[in-house]
Amino acid sequence: MRIGFACAWEKVPEQTWSNIPWRLRRALQRREDVTVIDLGVQYSALQTLLKYTHVVYRQGRWRTTYYWSPYYDRMVQKKLRASLLKTPVDAVIQVGDLAHLDEPYYIYQDLSFDVLARFYERGRGVPGFEEIDLETIKRRRDRQHKIYESATGVFAMSKWFANTLVEWSGVSPDKITVVYAGLNSVGAIKENAVSGVAATKNAPVKLLFVGHDFFRKGGDIVLKAMALLRRDRLPNVQLTIAGPDRWPLPTGIPEGVVFLGKRTPPEIGQLFYEHDLFVMPSRFEAFGIGFIEALAHGIPVIGRSAFAMPEVIQPGKNGALVRTDDPEELASAIMVVLNNPTIRRYTLQTMQDVRAQYSWDTVAERMKARMANRGEIF
Repeated sequence: MRIGFACAWEKVPEQTWSNIPWRLRRALQRREDVTVIDLGVQYSALQTLLKYTHVVYRQGRWRTTYYWSPYYDRMVQKKLRASLLKTPVDAVIQVGDLAHLDEPYYIYQDLSFDVLARFYERGRGVPGFEEIDLETIKRRRDRQHKIYESATGVFAMSKWFANTLVEWSGVSPDKITVVYAGLNSVGAIKENAVSGVAATKNAPVKLLFVGHDFFRKGGDIVLKAMALLRRDRLPNVQLTIAGPDRWPLPTGIPEGVVFLGKRTPPEIGQLFYEHDLFVMPSRFEAFGIGFIEALAHGIPVIGRSAFAMPEVIQPGKNGALVRTDDPEELASAIMVVLNNPTIRRYTLQTMQDVRAQYSWDTVAERMKARMANRGEIF
């Protein structure tokens, strides 16, 4: 099977979309009966120019919108079609809705413009997407519908997203295959994969938050919850924050907080082994690879009862879910998980299952099976 792999790469290809396309491509290349043909749009000087000619000032920050522009769309489509003229393939996997193609093509996504439009129309906006306005979202949504209509199939990252494709975007269920995502920050399972509370009763409780987009992922709520815990319940609780390039708040780093800044996937993987609980009550999280990475290292997780998070997080088994931005609710959820040793044991017992379910090789096999008309559909 000759598969064309289409991705609009960033300047450092490995870092595009949190390493996801790079790892998926490598997993497809490992399939013995698959030949992967690169059709990607390599980063160019023109993209740098576009970045600076599509700058807007929103939410106190300068942001670029070039990747939402019609000009960029035309450039990507032209490059992909030119590549396909030189190298025929059986099917194309597009990371995102890049272009309408004449060849059979599948789209791999975790989110649609219909989801963004619904958030804006409720007057809530979309955390993490402040640079895009409602008019642009609607234009992109209409374009996306046409691409979905002509696509051979859509590879959805979650059941939640698959449902939105059917209910909000009008995509036929027959076109959709839920393939999930794979782990990026994962190392060998340690025989003594026990830390913090489980290891020593007198050791400080160590919470972990990982997220480049600090506010979208609820980092401010985690800080407030930790302050409540230190004041009323767990005076020795500690919080490690990794992901943001710099400290995200105007105030200083609070007592009990360790700020690490940006970290590589292997470094993040090591952090999971050193903490008791992963806490990320995201306000907007289409999937949340951080949750499965934490579970794959044997530590429970706390997220929000929204989007695809309830597919991964099972309250009372491997963690807890919160429903609001109330730090008291989050603090209580943290105490519930920490005081239930059964949750910790279950998470340790199922970490190998998580690694099997959410490996990039498994994702690649699901895609290959569907393209060979052997895979299960949504």
